[in-house]
Amino acid sequence: MSPTKRTNTLAIISFTSGLITLLSAVIIIIIYNLMQLTDSILFFTDGILMPVRNISVVVALVTGILAHYQIKKSGHVEKGKWLAWAGIILGAGWLLFGICTGMVFLISALSQLL
Repeated sequence: MSPTKRTNTLAIISFTSGLITLLSAVIIIIIYNLMQLTDSILFFTDGILMPVRNISVVVALVTGILAHYQIKKSGHVEKGKWLAWAGIILGAGWLLFGICTGMVFLISALSQLL
């Protein structure tokens, strides 16, 4: 009987951070669409959820890349390669979405100046 492989801790952290990124974005969208915005709701979404989402993006990317490197370096003794990839994809996807959204707002603001 062969010993079971241990899952890389950084891969688990990366995947969990990617899920936190996705869930916080969904919660923000639901709150903005279903509720009347008040100062307390804006404090919750803009003051708490958005910073948590932004930190989770960075954590998902960094830990995913490090986990992938560790798994590769160890000769695939550990498992969790797909968890690391999922964290990287979720983090990078949200980062690209944020950059594209920022570009749209920048172009819109510049077009109003002309």
